[in-house]
Amino acid sequence: MLHVIPQILIHHVNYSIPNDRMLFQALNLSLSAKKIGLIGRNGTGKSTLLKLIMGEVLPDAGSIHVTGELSYCPQQFDEPGETCIAHVLGVKTKLDALSRIEAGSTHEEDFKLVDDDWLIAERTHQQLIEFGLQHIALTSTLDMLSNGEKTRLYLAKAFLTHPDFIILDEPTNNLDSASRAYLYTAIAKWKKGLIVVSHDRALLNLMDEIIELTTLGATIYGGNYDHYITQKELHLQANLRELSDAKKALTSSKISIQGSREKREQKKSRGRKLRLTGKTDKMSANSKKGRSEKTQSRLATQSEMLLQNAKEKLQEAKSKIECIENINVDLPKTFVPNGKVIVEINNLSFSYTEHSSPIINQFNMKIMGPERIGLMGKNGCGKTTLIKLIMQSLTPSSGSIKLGVDQISYLDQTTKILHEQSSILDNFLRLNPSANQMDAQHALAKFLFRNVNANKLVKNLSGGEKLRAALACTLMADIPPQLLILDEPTNHLDINSIASIESALSCYQGTMIIITHDMTFLKNINVTRCIYAPFHAL
Repeated sequence: MLHVIPQILIHHVNYSIPNDRMLFQALNLSLSAKKIGLIGRNGTGKSTLLKLIMGEVLPDAGSIHVTGELSYCPQQFDEPGETCIAHVLGVKTKLDALSRIEAGSTHEEDFKLVDDDWLIAERTHQQLIEFGLQHIALTSTLDMLSNGEKTRLYLAKAFLTHPDFIILDEPTNNLDSASRAYLYTAIAKWKKGLIVVSHDRALLNLMDEIIELTTLGATIYGGNYDHYITQKELHLQANLRELSDAKKALTSSKISIQGSREKREQKKSRGRKLRLTGKTDKMSANSKKGRSEKTQSRLATQSEMLLQNAKEKLQEAKSKIECIENINVDLPKTFVPNGKVIVEINNLSFSYTEHSSPIINQFNMKIMGPERIGLMGKNGCGKTTLIKLIMQSLTPSSGSIKLGVDQISYLDQTTKILHEQSSILDNFLRLNPSANQMDAQHALAKFLFRNVNANKLVKNLSGGEKLRAALACTLMADIPPQLLILDEPTNHLDINSIASIESALSCYQGTMIIITHDMTFLKNINVTRCIYAPFHAL
């Protein structure tokens, strides 16, 4: 029997979105059974490409040919809450038939349904164990699971059928650190094809290949994410050298053309003087003039071609560079001296109801100076509750919290401080009433919202732009916070947006408390200490 090699061939694919913006133009990719990370800014078409591969949407032109079995785990799940777990996993029919056979059924239809998959129950149970879901009964329903458990369930389903390609769209968005570890282990063990859209750099470091989608097209980088970063920098430097050489060549061409033009003008001037002094006869002068005009016409054409060629090379060099800026701003007003007590928590306990177990119990913590603290732990273990207690929007059941600074700002992933229907500029002026329009525009420009971009409505911004705008309104205030609290700031942001936020936070000189499951983010913003929930007395 002929062995068919699993692959996905994308040939000259065009695809445009409803506003007629071309998302892909003549896209060509050949994807083999490797672990492939698909990255790029939000809006470059990563999720759309997965849908094209799965056949959920069709290309405007070109073709996609898939050899092998696919399994897909999307970002959103739309099955109703009363759906049972066995049905979600796609094993209910087989398990029911197997149960009837074990009870004595001899119906041929039951044996056809089982299809010699006699270990389906054991395989399913093992898959649930591998994603930390062994406590979930196959007869229970989706509405009994947390969001994180639902995500892990659909991930378990993707791996269960052992397809040729597993396709995952932002699989870690709703997962805490422990849940991510299950997925990392499953991916590390996986020997077949995998295509994953993700901004999780720890996950991307498990890949064999990175494909980056940009406004310039798709570029393939062999190796994992760290290798991609190295190769990307080398490519950028090479492109910048090409751009510099093209600029020099254009300048040189202009100087050469100008020099030739000046020499011709000087020669013409000498000829006019000779005619005026009578040192050359009229016939000779006219003959020389005719030859000169033909020469000038030929040289002008050559000069125009030389200049056009230099301009085209410059434009080609520019087209290879996608401009991505980091934020570099001085924030001296956020400075916090070493040794200053910022937060002091003594014997803190908190329960949401009088008779429920305390979610925080006899907890003690002291934050001093410009410390950067990461709050870590499973979803639902009290991280956000602790923040609300520090912000005094909740009252402790017992114990105390003392704050050493007056200016505290809290930003979550929804950026509630911004009014959606207003522009970034209007939001800045509302949140900073002492600032004039020029001050606001200058401050926003520091956070890469220059000129007309400052007039964008918040509702039209991406998640990364919203967080960047919120940071600009907060950190560029006349009296900025000396304690900045961030709750899951990188959720749903693309890698470039995260890098931009990291560069902004690197400029901050105050104290930070960050809730996140993104260990790479914590490392890049130089977090000095991690505190793990549950927040109970040791």
